Amino acid sequence: MHAVAVVLLKEGVPVTSIRASSLLLEREAGTDIDGEIRFARTLEDRLAHKAEDITLHWSGTSGWCLLVLLDDDHDHYHHARWLGAGLVPPPERVAAFMSAIQLSPEEAGSHERPFYRPFGEGVEELHQRLAAFLPPDDHWRSRQTFQESFLHDRSQIYAQRVSAALTMQDDTEVELRVSLGEMEALRHILEYAQGNTSLLTSFTSHLAEDLLTRRDPKAAPVRRATEIALSIQQQLRDRRARGDDI
Repeated sequence: MHAVAVVLLKEGVPVTSIRASSLLLEREAGTDIDGEIRFARTLEDRLAHKAEDITLHWSGTSGWCLLVLLDDDHDHYHHARWLGAGLVPPPERVAAFMSAIQLSPEEAGSHERPFYRPFGEGVEELHQRLAAFLPPDDHWRSRQTFQESFLHDRSQIYAQRVSAALTMQDDTEVELRVSLGEMEALRHILEYAQGNTSLLTSFTSHLAEDLLTRRDPKAAPVRRATEIALSIQQQLRDRRARGDDI
């Protein structure tokens, strides 16, 4: 889950969480081990707005699919669209499948479910195949779970996105009709996002302060978040020039 989720994040897909099971033994659904990747609600609604639930799902017997669950489903996989590229395809192949899903959820993949492994058999061998996609030991050893490792990577990737947005070349100011209530709500959301010690926290805290100054039309605009992004980018360029590890 982690390897695929990171590739999706780097391609701009709004991944919010991952989950992996060790052993389910759900014989009725024909899946003994599974996992899932979840997305921001805006993407979920765009893919299947009538669904009760929608995930990028991995089955330990059938591989990856877009799993859409509706209220009237009698079969767990009735509305699934299957990738059909083997049990453990490269993360880039799954990301390409996700790109096709975003273009046309009803046509991407196939409705026919493939089977690559008998239910309940070869579990140890499957775990060995999946181990090839684990993060390096030094990447997650300081974190208690792979979920924490994923959240760390997600935070870093979003920090890079925010930094790129704050320092984009065409940074023309635009007129935006925003009520005081909407501005205050946005400030609270940015404060909520400051729940860890990552670089993203630094951006959100300063961006919240910058936006707060805009409430007074007579005040000079403050762009502390942009200044921090420019400073960090310069530090990275200096470290690359010295040959330091980044």
